[in-house]
Amino acid sequence: MKHPLRILASLLLSFGQVKAAEEPITWLINYDAKSLPQEQGWKAVGELAANAKLANGALHLVDDSATADGAFRAAWKPQPGTEIVVEATVRVESVAARKGRSAMWPAQQGVPVGLIVSDGKHQEGLLLVPEKIATFHDRVALFDAKTQFHTYQLVIRDRDMSIAVDGVIKIRGEGAFWKKAENAEAFVQFGSTSPGWMGAAHWQSVQLGLRKRAGEPTKPQLRITVGEPWEIPPTPGWDQPRHGGHQVRAYDPGTGIAVPDAKQGRPLPPTRPYLYDVGKGMLMLSVGQGPDAAFEPYGVLRSTDAGKTWQPVKDLQFKTFAPQPHLRLPDGDILGVSRWNVKYEAGTYIGMSYRFDAKAEKFTMLENLIHLPVETGQTAVFDRDIFDNGNHEVMAVVYATIKKGVGACYLMKSTDSGATWSHFSTFGDGQEPSLVRFSASEMMSVQRTSSFQPLRQTWSHDGGKTWTPLITLEEGSVSPDMVVMSNGVVACSYGRPGSNLMFSTDQGKTWTHHTVITDSGGFNYTALREVSPGRLLYIHDAPTLRALYVDVERINP
Repeated sequence: MKHPLRILASLLLSFGQVKAAEEPITWLINYDAKSLPQEQGWKAVGELAANAKLANGALHLVDDSATADGAFRAAWKPQPGTEIVVEATVRVESVAARKGRSAMWPAQQGVPVGLIVSDGKHQEGLLLVPEKIATFHDRVALFDAKTQFHTYQLVIRDRDMSIAVDGVIKIRGEGAFWKKAENAEAFVQFGSTSPGWMGAAHWQSVQLGLRKRAGEPTKPQLRITVGEPWEIPPTPGWDQPRHGGHQVRAYDPGTGIAVPDAKQGRPLPPTRPYLYDVGKGMLMLSVGQGPDAAFEPYGVLRSTDAGKTWQPVKDLQFKTFAPQPHLRLPDGDILGVSRWNVKYEAGTYIGMSYRFDAKAEKFTMLENLIHLPVETGQTAVFDRDIFDNGNHEVMAVVYATIKKGVGACYLMKSTDSGATWSHFSTFGDGQEPSLVRFSASEMMSVQRTSSFQPLRQTWSHDGGKTWTPLITLEEGSVSPDMVVMSNGVVACSYGRPGSNLMFSTDQGKTWTHHTVITDSGGFNYTALREVSPGRLLYIHDAPTLRALYVDVERINP
């Protein structure tokens, strides 16, 4: 069941679309598949455009080359006080990479089946693959684009770009029309711009028009200021050959006793940041220090100057069982819990808990005992969030694999400072959850489903015991991290493609003020915490580990 406020938002959005549709559209550019695009004034782009053929009332445009592409472009002239409407009727035939993968979001490598729109200042567009549609950057909707023809409509209003399919909004697109235009020429283009990816589609029509804007521009509720980034240097010795992560095998599938398949790790600079504010002016940062595999090594850094500089924590570098979530306990010590653990028997796992002194300079270690549902797979990952629940209770967020393609997000509870952990509730079937608390009873989580797939969201109104059905967001795709700021704003970072940030002023019911920190590729894992009132520290790893400040100011209506 959809969240009632999301239903209301959808109705309001639909009303806005109907109202806007009452304004006439002046069509400036048009293509229909009665003849080749060149015969209708379109310019061929790329050598494969010459191979386009008319068949069965559509233009069959095929990119079957790993080194070339082909598309068609037409220029147009923007007019003040108008919004852009682009419509295309198309059916995707195939999309594949050199390795045969079609699940990726290929925008950073070019688009094998896509529609690009530029107004001479900004440009964006629609990316189509058989199982979904997406913007070129961070919005996505799962949809069957292959079985039959559909009409896709893009409405570009200032920096927003909604996408409807056959008249139904699939992507709201707040802030989606953001990327700087490649030049001052306004144009619309369809086809392939990808020399590496391959694909084919049947295009029946493409048209671009203008209409009078519907209403006044929405006044922003926040003022977002993004600062200049700085590098977080790798721990000394990162480039030396060392033991890396393992792919887990099990001789006994019933008990799941893991036998690591040891491999020599390829040296990598640090990636995948996980950031914790442990109070008293100290931040702690867990970073991946090996290949993306089970039981890869992690390291821990600390900062006492709001993230400007970082010092490696002694004896906690390149460690498989390094702690990831960190929490300041009431007695002043800091609790850390290892990311990785080992399955001892069905439903029982063994990991490590750490007890740091107040300055995180010294620590002691002890094994912890973790009790999970018996269907849980080989390992359960202590991921982002950990918090003091009061009454000597600590809660933490864990995700695990149940079986191939099926995950689980768990809320765990400890009553003995991390020596033992028990399953408290299950709040999703995804991975990499982030969880925020608004009060003792109100919680909200956003979680990953898969790479280049949309994030999903759920709420609890009883302290995490039960959770609402998951709803699918339009944002994607990995490693969300959230924080409730002192001004009441919820900030959520997420990545892949790019490293991104979005905000909510209504406890996650709607997301606005989308901000792209970078569209550079990498792991695109992100982390953030509020380091002073209204100031976020944002850390990401594309292309290297770096940090920056983001100032968030509420604007009074």
